[in-house]
Amino acid sequence: MARLTDARVLSIKPPASGQEEHPDELVTGLRLRVGSGGRKAWIVRTRAGPKVINKTLGSYPTLSLADARDAAKTLLMGIAKNGARPSHTFGEAATHWLNTVSKPNNKSWRNQERRLEIHVLPAWRDRQLDSIRRGDVRDLVEGISGDVAPSRALAIVRTVFKHAMARDWLDASPAEAIPMPSADTPRDRFLDMDEVKRVYGAAELLGYPWAGFLRLLFLTGQRRTEVASMRWDDLDLVAATWTIPADDTKSERAQLVPLSAATVTILKATPRLGPYVWTTDGETYSSSYDKAKKRLDAFLAAEKAGALRPWRFHDVRRTVATHMVRLGVTETVVGRVLNHAPQGVTAKVYALHAYTAEKRAALETWDAEIARAREGVS
Repeated sequence: MARLTDARVLSIKPPASGQEEHPDELVTGLRLRVGSGGRKAWIVRTRAGPKVINKTLGSYPTLSLADARDAAKTLLMGIAKNGARPSHTFGEAATHWLNTVSKPNNKSWRNQERRLEIHVLPAWRDRQLDSIRRGDVRDLVEGISGDVAPSRALAIVRTVFKHAMARDWLDASPAEAIPMPSADTPRDRFLDMDEVKRVYGAAELLGYPWAGFLRLLFLTGQRRTEVASMRWDDLDLVAATWTIPADDTKSERAQLVPLSAATVTILKATPRLGPYVWTTDGETYSSSYDKAKKRLDAFLAAEKAGALRPWRFHDVRRTVATHMVRLGVTETVVGRVLNHAPQGVTAKVYALHAYTAEKRAALETWDAEIARAREGVS
């Protein structure tokens, strides 16, 4: 039995078929399971009396070798102390809380579900609850970027852990000792037109689905998750419109987005691989934003002009708004393009097609501005 090291785990190749397991000599029971598709997962196999216990700790490299060993030791000590008490993953706890508490009692449960899907579950979906440490929570919260405040993410993580404790799935919450982040300072970062030109051009290097996703982020001005979860059924390429259902918007208001000529051209050239426009598996929409952003930043840094000042995908939305105002679009129309909350009772229930002509004109003006920047026309 060869000792597992970071280098060895990284170098292990997938089998031609089925799956293989590589035991760790330092923590008896810990194994690295490698499937023919290339997925690597940490599991623990042990006995509690006559019962054989198999538990998945998480996927590699999301869960490192060192963290897997720590998680396995904790799990094994718990089994030795309490017997074969069923353990649960964070994903299971989050789903149970959403279905039994949030959905029945909270009108904004979709926003809570969205925060979990974007900021928490990609890292912890398959993690055993008792394997998550205080440092994991701190690292998760400090690494959050985009349009969700770290304080909101920490609040929902705390809630899920408390729910798990109430069901005796967990003895103590690792999130309680984490201080609530101070209020975020509103960001004012936006990309100038030279930066827009560079990012828009470099997007092509990402290939499908991220190239089209990023360009539509610029061309439509809609939120990151709304663009990522775009469905073919919500598009009318003949009428050049995209209808976002209320359930899919942060504001919980349906939004009609007129599509510019460049947007329609991109969509017509996009393969249909499932219900979602941007997908890697044909079933769910793409959500590995951080990986795509890191690749894009690497491409930009390799250019002669060098890396951009720090920016986020959410800054694209602010960029669209800033340049539309510069181009003479009224703030009222910009607000309708972005689906911001309108003021007044009447405005809050405005018809879906209100301001359609004005929104179309604004987006076509912005489309033309991007084209001028790419062509080097001032």
